[in-house]
Amino acid sequence: MNSVKPSAAPADAPAPVPPPELRSLKIKTDAVKRLIKERKIYFLEADQQRVRIEKLHQKEGIHEADIRKQKEVLEETLGMIPYMERKIRAAMEDLDNIVTSLVTENEGTEFQEVMDANIVIRSAKEALNEIEGQKGEEKDKEENPSQENKEQDNQCPL
Repeated sequence: MNSVKPSAAPADAPAPVPPPELRSLKIKTDAVKRLIKERKIYFLEADQQRVRIEKLHQKEGIHEADIRKQKEVLEETLGMIPYMERKIRAAMEDLDNIVTSLVTENEGTEFQEVMDANIVIRSAKEALNEIEGQKGEEKDKEENPSQENKEQDNQCPL
């Protein structure tokens, strides 16, 4: 007779995290990463659009309607940046809540997914702090028009 004994975990060992929670954590982590990348892409796209508009201003025979259309495209791109900021904040908060819940429920247990999520949360916070710094620079430009004129030489006006 083969008697198979079930393996019992020690009573004081923490219960393993159910796969759905780790899967949810991984999905949220990837979502925050993607949103940070998208935000960077919008900034790059806006810079490229500014260059395109500047080149149109320098060319002869370009209709003003073409320039206006390119400015509209730039405005749409710039309009996406605050939207992305809100999405990053919301996704980061969701991710942080999941991490907090997992850490609380599984005290003493370390999961690679939690460590990865914490790295992404720090990255998102840095991106949002960078956003706040850029907003501060824009406010400084409004308060100090002479500095703005110097910087406008390097940028296309909207």
